[in-house]
Amino acid sequence: MIQCPDCRNMIPDDSAFCDQCGKELKWCPECRRPKRGTECPVCGSDLIPGKKYLAGGAPAAKPSRLVGNGWALSLQAGSFGRSGGMWPELSSCQYVSGRHGEISPAPDGWAVTDVGSTNGTFVNGQRIESQRPYPLKKGDRVRIATLDFTVE
Repeated sequence: MIQCPDCRNMIPDDSAFCDQCGKELKWCPECRRPKRGTECPVCGSDLIPGKKYLAGGAPAAKPSRLVGNGWALSLQAGSFGRSGGMWPELSSCQYVSGRHGEISPAPDGWAVTDVGSTNGTFVNGQRIESQRPYPLKKGDRVRIATLDFTVE
């Protein structure tokens, strides 16, 4: 069962329309939940009509995490660094700057921005320019200081 984002009634999880209020559901292909609006407030994905989603017409999955160093770090909007942020795992790496970078929504998924770190952020072997968002796609190799990850 899922909750209709409009009327909040519980409905079957294979619904294209709410059987209580009659509204067409818009689904997030990443979160796999119905949401309100045109963009998911959680992951930033474009919402798609229920009929299309249930028929398997969802667009290709957007990148959702960085994997490496024994960690799987969820891609979500926020800052990261040794001093805190969305990935506390990074606090154990002395080469990660206190405030190292940010992840933000991008048209096809997510973008990484280095915010002036000492040891840099690299995508596919190239150091990215500070303060400029760099879009991520599945398969990209990301290095945060000395930590290597693959985008999945």
